[in-house]
Amino acid sequence: MASLRIALRSLTRTPVLSLVVVLSLGLGIGANTAIFSLMHQVLLRSLAVPNPSELVAVHSPGEFKGGRNSTDGSGGMEAIFSYPTFRELEKHPQGLRGLAGYRQTHASLSVNGQTCAGSALMTSGGYFPILGIQSLIGRTLSWDDDRGAGQPVAVLSYGYWKDKLGGRRDVLNQPIRVNGHIFTIVGVLPKGFTGVSQTQDPNVYVPLVFKADLTPGWDGRGRRDDFWIYIFGRLQANTTAAQAQDALNSVYRGIVSEDVKAWRYGGSDAYLKRWAGSRLALVPANSGQSALRDQARTPIYILLACAALVLLIAAGNAANLLLAKAVLRAREMAVRSALGASRWQIVRQLLTEALMLSLGGCVVGLLLATWTLSLLVSTLAKGMQGIPSLVPELEWPVLIFCAGVSMVTGLLFGLYPAWVGSRAAVSATLKDESGQASATRGGVRVRKLLVAAQVALSMALLIPMGLFLKSLVNLLHVDLGLKAENLISFAIAPEMNGYKPDRSRALFERAEQELAAIPGVQSVTAAQVALIADDWGSNVNVGRYTGGDSYSKFNKVGPGFFGKMGVPLINGREFADSDTLAAPKVAVVNQTFARHFFGAANPIGRRFGIASKPDIEIVGVVKDSKYSSTRDAAPPVYFLPYRQDQGIGDIYFYVRAALPVNQIVPQVRGVIRRLDRDLPLRDLRTLEETVSLSAQSERLVLQLASAFAILATFLAMLGLYGVMAYGVTRRRREFGIRLALGARPATIRSLVLREVWLILAAGIVVGVPAALGLAKLAESQLFGVKSFDAAIVAAAITALSAAGLAAGYLPALRASRIDPQQALRYE
Repeated sequence: MASLRIALRSLTRTPVLSLVVVLSLGLGIGANTAIFSLMHQVLLRSLAVPNPSELVAVHSPGEFKGGRNSTDGSGGMEAIFSYPTFRELEKHPQGLRGLAGYRQTHASLSVNGQTCAGSALMTSGGYFPILGIQSLIGRTLSWDDDRGAGQPVAVLSYGYWKDKLGGRRDVLNQPIRVNGHIFTIVGVLPKGFTGVSQTQDPNVYVPLVFKADLTPGWDGRGRRDDFWIYIFGRLQANTTAAQAQDALNSVYRGIVSEDVKAWRYGGSDAYLKRWAGSRLALVPANSGQSALRDQARTPIYILLACAALVLLIAAGNAANLLLAKAVLRAREMAVRSALGASRWQIVRQLLTEALMLSLGGCVVGLLLATWTLSLLVSTLAKGMQGIPSLVPELEWPVLIFCAGVSMVTGLLFGLYPAWVGSRAAVSATLKDESGQASATRGGVRVRKLLVAAQVALSMALLIPMGLFLKSLVNLLHVDLGLKAENLISFAIAPEMNGYKPDRSRALFERAEQELAAIPGVQSVTAAQVALIADDWGSNVNVGRYTGGDSYSKFNKVGPGFFGKMGVPLINGREFADSDTLAAPKVAVVNQTFARHFFGAANPIGRRFGIASKPDIEIVGVVKDSKYSSTRDAAPPVYFLPYRQDQGIGDIYFYVRAALPVNQIVPQVRGVIRRLDRDLPLRDLRTLEETVSLSAQSERLVLQLASAFAILATFLAMLGLYGVMAYGVTRRRREFGIRLALGARPATIRSLVLREVWLILAAGIVVGVPAALGLAKLAESQLFGVKSFDAAIVAAAITALSAAGLAAGYLPALRASRIDPQQALRYE
């Protein structure tokens, strides 16, 4: 306690210095705490279920997901399976207590006549029993609910029950309409449970057996080559994941053999042989399943590295200030030593002061981290699709991390100044402070080295920031292969409101006509797969094609789609109003599809099939355009007329406006309301907003990296200013003599600025290679730019040099204005 009182008294004697150190450390600690909180929630936090470490996700690595496939935010191609495969594995969960399957779908939800758009999670009977989740009221879904015809029952999420139904406990046994079908509410789930997938927050949970009813036009249960369901399980007691994997593969071998036999798309013998040899892998699922987690891992690590560099710079500033303070306290330390204080006692006292400053930085850092995290969560919730349920609170692991970082930082910046202080005390006691000047010169050299290191760390942040900026600019200005200007998009799903397929097609055609009649609308078209957003694909049968990969993306579009979207027609024709169910099947393909399957041959008139004999004639070829991502090159894509589909389910309309978009949107809403007032619109936005959303993660990384780079540069320049100002004070007598002997003020300024240049040059020489190394690690996150860009490097060096000269000019100016008479009397 005595050490704490002495430390507190010492710190309050220099309140400005103590405040600068606390704020500097608070900025660094706060940045690290906020990013770690984000990392904890996205990458590290376990599911709120009993014994989450026992959960495993079932994957099948490799290229063998032919036929039709559909993924969502729960995982990529390796994580989806066909319905027959899942049911076979469910019957024989070797090495596991059980297996469960699930898949989310858009939903139109209606209770007591109030309809809203939401989402439903279709789950197998083992979903809740395997997770060990109990309901808040009522019950959860059981094995019996998912067997045979099953019972049309539903369980509500806590959020939907509380927000939409007022948290009424009398909802049990009440009906809820989900996509036009009546289900009976049998339970409400506890608060905080949002499922196995990080990217989902379903409103309602229904038995998987009702999949065909909930996804009109897509049954998905009868085909072995239709991949869409996600699977997880729980390990048996005393069984490792490797043991369970081997046991489960004994079942899967027979299943994949049947899949290969049922294959209907051709392909080389080598491809089929590799497919027959594919096996399952069980991967840890204690944190749930999420494609976003894999995508976010590298950006979060990059941001955490940036935040750590900022903290190192802040620690360097703190060490510099404490070193200066140690010189000023040399007499005090000498007196303590003379009165019998040991060197260890002096080191302990100075370390105590450093740790108290670090504790103050921790408090400031927590406040900054809370504010920063709230800003991050609100930004992610508004801007990014498929983001997990993040909370703006700092959880206990994050608080422990913050405390640990603060302790380590306090020791890091406090140890050397404490050692210098104790050494100076011993020296002053034995030599009557005769060695102080030498010690001061040594301390100045150390402080300059610290500032040079801060400059290097700043450079390591500035160059990646410039690369991220150029990458984002490239993403936002990439050639989409279509015209995105003034294009409003939205989706409707009438079959989810009970429409029959014929009635849906009639509604789509009528909607096209009435939307086109809105004053100020130039054109209207439609597509089943949302542009620059969704990702649908299937294998195709092109007859004599024997290549290993017969996979292609697809879309179903309206008449005149390509002309209205600004996609150039290369050859043949596009779809017309006459391409209906009564007409022969036709398709338009992009250039990549034509090259992939037909090489240099003309594809017009050629035929291909989808899970059938080749019965679709290619009537046109269009220029490549972006499909689901602005990053990726155009894949092979075939387009079909949506009017030739028996049951289209839902569709996206694209309305091009000649007037400002905000004038057209209310009229678009009015048209759909007149057609069916209970039909909700989904994803109403402009295509430019969709493109912007696709780059939201890159924009967030750039914003945070820029903030860290600017903060790091500011702290480094603050340290540079402090060192030069201290140097000018220490050399005041020298400068006075030089001026008295006739030196010009410009000469004095050049002397000081020469030291600034040397410090900057040392930092830049070390920092540029470090920055390029960090940029190389982040190259996978860049688009259209390499890790080394001469213009970016030159700009970063110029910016840092300018900032350094600005920080050093004020001390140089002060040195040139010293009064020689006062300087000669100084000390």
